[in-house]
Amino acid sequence: MARPRIHDAELRTRLLEAAAESVAQHGVDSLSLRKLAAAQGTSTTAIYSLFGGRAELLVALFAASFSSFGDAQRQVPVTSDPEVDLRELGVAYRRWALQNPHLYAVMFGGLLGSVDVSEEAKLAAAAMDPLRAAVGRAVAAGTMSGASVEVISHSFWAIVHGLVSLELAMPMKYDDESRRAVFDAGTASVLRGWTRQ
Repeated sequence: MARPRIHDAELRTRLLEAAAESVAQHGVDSLSLRKLAAAQGTSTTAIYSLFGGRAELLVALFAASFSSFGDAQRQVPVTSDPEVDLRELGVAYRRWALQNPHLYAVMFGGLLGSVDVSEEAKLAAAAMDPLRAAVGRAVAAGTMSGASVEVISHSFWAIVHGLVSLELAMPMKYDDESRRAVFDAGTASVLRGWTRQ
């Protein structure tokens, strides 16, 4: 008697990673559950069992992307110097995006179209909690000023996000060292702008 197929966490992760790659490269409309299952050596039954269907798979993909990104941000150590923490959060943001370009595209590329991810939006907000906390510590310590914690946090995120998005869009324009230097200069400039003189 044949063993039943196991639809476990490892298969779920593989399906999400493959779905992210497919959506990032070919768009959400091209995602076929049959092709996805075949490429991962399983059946569409496994996808229905693990996710519930195509729409649920895409919602799970959005949630998994932000969850992974948020975990990377939360792993940045909190020190006594919030400006050091902000620099390290920026570095962690960039590192995660370069290691997970398909997930990054799912999060910020508008690839999911009309898929309703409103319930999962709290994961997106929570992923930025370490950034807001570091800015909050800097404002409380008097080393940053000029706007609210939310505004300063958003401006830092915007600069980091813009630099990373450009790097992903034009990966061959500069060598690794030059790209990192541009990133470091950009994050330093926004921190300098909010640092109390």
